[in-house]
Amino acid sequence: MILRPVRFCSIRSLALVRQSTFKPQCRLYSSTVAPEALRSSPFPSALAGIASQLDQIAPRIDVRADQIDVLVGPQEFYETLKQKIRSAKRRIYLSTLYIGKAEDELVSTIHKALTNNPNLQVSILTDALRGTREDPSPSCASLLSSLMVAFPDQVEIRMYHTSNLTGWRKRIIPKRINEGWGLQHIKLYGIDDEVILSGANLSSDYFTNRQDRYHVFSSKRVSDHYSRIHHAVCSISFLLQPTSTSHTLIWPSSNPAPNPLFNPKSYIKAATSLLLPLSLPSAAT
Repeated sequence: MILRPVRFCSIRSLALVRQSTFKPQCRLYSSTVAPEALRSSPFPSALAGIASQLDQIAPRIDVRADQIDVLVGPQEFYETLKQKIRSAKRRIYLSTLYIGKAEDELVSTIHKALTNNPNLQVSILTDALRGTREDPSPSCASLLSSLMVAFPDQVEIRMYHTSNLTGWRKRIIPKRINEGWGLQHIKLYGIDDEVILSGANLSSDYFTNRQDRYHVFSSKRVSDHYSRIHHAVCSISFLLQPTSTSHTLIWPSSNPAPNPLFNPKSYIKAATSLLLPLSLPSAAT
């Protein structure tokens, strides 16, 4: 997806930002204006041509420069995430590879937000292989199941499982190594009408000393778009279900795709039909 403002800053430059002195560069044209405007733009014509081509193959949402905030480091990312969770009014959706098994503070922050607001809905998506790697010892799955127990009507935890790891591979390839067959690697942290796009997982090293990218978009259209992607992937993922002694992963009958462990080819076909439209230009409307 392309997030590009008209007469505002160019989102494509944001991935290169690492310094707190970042100042968005104004852009005086859109890819839909006349060629004369493109020739007079401050960007090379080749880049303008690429931008125009990208508009034809991927969603584009225009945002103002003041709707974008670039966070500097891991501590600011963590504090910003917690602050936005505390102030959430309607929805929280978190897509990540995993949540660290010792991230009690983060889970406690979500717990308090749910306690204070019975109308708040929380959806968390992680990877099934990475999220259950330490089972039956404490794991991402066991940590998150506590939220399901406390707020069964407000919380949904989904775990994506690759369709590449089935049959004999699933049975004999050991944990950790089996993650080489595919993982859920989306990093979306949405709260109400804002979303943080990052490469950071939700674990202590990414909150303290592991530098990554953190771009906060205060835009309902952007947040809604990524929410649709998040929930689409959730709908083709396993549901974390607490049990009396631990937890398990179940495949709800309402999922719009068959279980990837039993019918991987049909799963891929259904998943493609579901997700492909979200990558087309019309998805941003």
